[in-house]
Amino acid sequence: MATDEIPVPDMGVIAGRKALDRAAGVTGDQVDLILHASIYHQGRDHHWNSAPYIQRELGITGAFALNIEGMSNGGMAAIDLAMARLEAGRGTSALITTADRFCPPGFDRWRGSYGIVFGDGSTAMVLSTAGGFARIHAIASATDASLEPLHRGTTPFTSAYGVVADENLRTPKKSYLEEVGSESVLKRAEETLMNTLSTVLARTGHQLEDFARILLPNMGHGLMDAQFFTPLGIPAERTLWNWGRYAGHLGAGDLTAAVARLVEKKDISQGDLVLLIGTGGGYSVTVAVLEIESVPQWPETTTDFALPAGVTQ
Repeated sequence: MATDEIPVPDMGVIAGRKALDRAAGVTGDQVDLILHASIYHQGRDHHWNSAPYIQRELGITGAFALNIEGMSNGGMAAIDLAMARLEAGRGTSALITTADRFCPPGFDRWRGSYGIVFGDGSTAMVLSTAGGFARIHAIASATDASLEPLHRGTTPFTSAYGVVADENLRTPKKSYLEEVGSESVLKRAEETLMNTLSTVLARTGHQLEDFARILLPNMGHGLMDAQFFTPLGIPAERTLWNWGRYAGHLGAGDLTAAVARLVEKKDISQGDLVLLIGTGGGYSVTVAVLEIESVPQWPETTTDFALPAGVTQ
């Protein structure tokens, strides 16, 4: 949890430092790649990247640092990209961070989008070829660009930067849904999800029944049901939806935070399989199969937050 006085990039630094401390027994001080994913304002409008700032603040030298703009799927996409680099032998470890704060005057976290409440937070994950508490057996990503207008709408492109007062995702979504209908959007999103899921499961030989937990983006129940629960044929209880509804949508960091939540609450056991499904505007999907090889004794830092009076999700 970060106070409003902490700049958003420093939230990424805090999460990154904690992840590196937890992984020190495996990676030591070796970090070859730093990827930072976010979806909202990072403290500067243009001509500046937060990933090198995070690298400098953490005192990491000799690494390549880059920002990832994959919207809500940015964190999962960063895992996919980092794995490809490590598997190609271009390094042995990678740090993936996310950080976002959704606040006025630019954004209303409560009413900025349909079926989603946005939460402030930062996350970090260390990937290493040397080992760790969990192993990623397979990962795949795909984009259905026909759904790109869902987050753009019909407003003309602009030529200047600046925080727009009361920016929201409802307006572009409404205009696109009025044009093509919600059934068309849900059908294409489901096809991308199921095709990507099939690719990953074919690589590992698993079925949905094999997973102890299925981790998904943090959204309201209605949207989760339409986009995930019904297409996958799973109950909400197999996910961390009940926690996510309080934490809120953490930008690009929902899945990393969910993994940490499972470990910190000891809600997972050695040998369990966990399925991670990330989605983001564009429309992109990333699916990964994770096996828990040990359960670290981490103190609880992921917290349940009570919603303000009169606010429901």
